[in-house]
Amino acid sequence: MPLDLKLKIKTTTNCKNLVIEDVTGYYDGINNPGGWGELNQSPNIPNESLNLILTAYHFINDEQYVTTIQMSDLVYYISFPFEASIEGFKVSLPADVLSSAIANQISIESGVVLPEEYDVTQEFVEDNIYQVSARLFFDGTEIISEAVSYSSTCNMRKEVDALLTSIDLSCKDCDQSDFDQALLAKSKVNNGFLWVSNDIEYAKSILEGLEDN
Repeated sequence: MPLDLKLKIKTTTNCKNLVIEDVTGYYDGINNPGGWGELNQSPNIPNESLNLILTAYHFINDEQYVTTIQMSDLVYYISFPFEASIEGFKVSLPADVLSSAIANQISIESGVVLPEEYDVTQEFVEDNIYQVSARLFFDGTEIISEAVSYSSTCNMRKEVDALLTSIDLSCKDCDQSDFDQALLAKSKVNNGFLWVSNDIEYAKSILEGLEDN
């Protein structure tokens, strides 16, 4: 079978970077027939042969945006662990770089005006849905990976954990509603229920309601 490019996307535990990495691995006829090398494409090709495309599904002022970024413009954040090989490449985008890239892309799109409320120097990666795909083009051969989607809930998880930590469990006469709501929010985040319909704003509204109590 041909090379089967596999990508993984996540946020760092501190929510400050969006990480994209190649997890294709090397060819194995039984366990990984779509891996690098052997009968498939060798990873020993110029770094310039690789192009990543990142799409963010996000909201600004309750309006949904779909913003696509060509990662070739952010080459300084791509690392290659092996000399003269793109196998295992890794991208670590700081939140402010990502938000600036999104802002720049929105600004240059025809008929779209960047809202003034959008923070172009964000400290944390927004809880949005991100999709990434890779494209290889070398010696007339083009290989495109399947798009991989990731629902980021990093900030939301931290807020829920902070709410749970702030609750005094030793208080026997206290109202249990806050604790119950926080547990419900944590359960939904852990099980992905808040993201079934890509309804990010609904997810955020639950946390806002908890914070107001």
